[in-house]
Amino acid sequence: MTPMERRPTPVDNQAKNRAPHGSPILWGGELAALQRDASFYHRPNTRSAKATHVAVYSTQLSTQGGGALGHFGAACAPGEIMLNEDLFFAAEEVGERARCRRRACESLFAAARRQRGDLDHIRSYYGLEHRIGVRVELGLRVQHEGHPGTIIDTRGQYLVVRLDDEPAPVTVHATSGMTYQGKDGWVRAVPLPDPYASV
Repeated sequence: MTPMERRPTPVDNQAKNRAPHGSPILWGGELAALQRDASFYHRPNTRSAKATHVAVYSTQLSTQGGGALGHFGAACAPGEIMLNEDLFFAAEEVGERARCRRRACESLFAAARRQRGDLDHIRSYYGLEHRIGVRVELGLRVQHEGHPGTIIDTRGQYLVVRLDDEPAPVTVHATSGMTYQGKDGWVRAVPLPDPYASV
């Protein structure tokens, strides 16, 4: 299983108060990254650069007295490191030197890089945005063979979907048996014509 498959379904950065703990946060259909929020420290360290973390939804950030803090934590320590929600980055675009090097964040930064390449290929090759008006991205609601689910990852030219009624994610083709939730409702993906069918 990939790091994305081991985590709850990713959620858009606007989905506060309704996501499971540890759900990756999306920004523009990609994994989001944020910097640590040290605004509540009496004497925050301002001399050194801070690492940027992959953001996950957290239900465990609280003060010692039990008061709730922010909603976004670092993937490497979601109950300990609160992230500043003021400035989002696409995780793939964060420079190597600025990235957190702990294992959980590092694996999701690597996933973000892979997903960007896979999604760029899927978008350009199948042209679903042009053909049916749907931009394929993480967190998009889909139906595969009539079963609803959410795109949680990519695998080369395929999509990894967590179906609502299945415990394990499935790998599916971008057009075969797929219906996407568009701006105006559900739209069926039509496979590309076979260039060799008439030969």
